[in-house]
Amino acid sequence: MAQKRNLDLDKIIDQATKLISEKGLSATTLPALAKALNVRSQSLYHYVSGRKQLLSLVGAREIRILRHQLMDDLIGLSGRDALLKFADTVRDFLLGDQALSSILYHLNEYPKDAAISQEILELIKLGERLNFRKDSAISFHALIGAVLGYVFLDNSSSFVDETKDESNRNYHEMILRLVEPVPDLQIGRK
Repeated sequence: MAQKRNLDLDKIIDQATKLISEKGLSATTLPALAKALNVRSQSLYHYVSGRKQLLSLVGAREIRILRHQLMDDLIGLSGRDALLKFADTVRDFLLGDQALSSILYHLNEYPKDAAISQEILELIKLGERLNFRKDSAISFHALIGAVLGYVFLDNSSSFVDETKDESNRNYHEMILRLVEPVPDLQIGRK
């Protein structure tokens, strides 16, 4: 067994992320993590209070990485270009990060003061700075929900017959319709 002094929170989060990606969220338990780290399960409790906090920290770190990537990707963009880049970056990141996608699917299990919840608020603040037209657009909350829903469907292989180009075109159309609604699609119009 490795000595506790070789263990730190970053190593724990790294290994937990790897376990989630390889074995799935349900198989990522503290005993499984301890085994992968070659430590006793009790050693993990010096760093996290339990599985829920561990998963919150994993999700928070991944969202922080996503937020920094978004800041880099959005430099020099505005309007429609910035919105589509934001949506594409989030989708591509989530499709490539099985750990974060799995954790976000269970987001309702985390309290508002959890690390993951705080990072999501920071991500939302970044997205709100896109300043799309407020008079005709839906809420940013609904936009993020649509992006996440699209990602969850992509991860489920529900649309395996769709080419990558078709998927991108349909995704962009959905995003643009949410932000620039077509008049006959607006609720309350006849």
